Amino acid sequence: MPRVVTMDAYKPSLQFRYKVLTSKLPGAQFYARSSQQPGFENAPVSVEHINYYFKVKGKTRWDDLTMSCYQFEGITASQFWDYLQQHQAVPGAEDQYATSYKHDLQIQILAPDGSTPVGTWKLIGAFYSGVKWGEMDYGTDDVIQVDLTIAYDHAEYS
Repeated sequence: MPRVVTMDAYKPSLQFRYKVLTSKLPGAQFYARSSQQPGFENAPVSVEHINYYFKVKGKTRWDDLTMSCYQFEGITASQFWDYLQQHQAVPGAEDQYATSYKHDLQIQILAPDGSTPVGTWKLIGAFYSGVKWGEMDYGTDDVIQVDLTIAYDHAEYS
């Protein structure tokens, strides 16, 4: 008997239904045009035994992810800049501890109606390892996009 699938039963996660939140900047959200989801590699380790070897899982290495943002909500670009600079004092050549800039970042995957989260990636120990503030161009009326590169210690999914 063929399987009958109705639209009520089939509710896929959609690429354009997500929200990005951070613990270090309360009230701030990112209007991200695109964002990668976390990824990792388990570098295999070869274990040699007499005239044979076998592989076991090595250390898990989490990949940095990139995010392109149209703008920020609940925070201005100037406030975001101040946050990025607070952990280092360039004139005194001082750098602060990781607790001053590392935070937890969430990527919430939303239901097809866009209202409730159906899954959440939590990036633990995240920080912005690269920020590109976008391009200026008199030849277009496109919105400026900020590209963020985010490094993190590990991710959890719930």
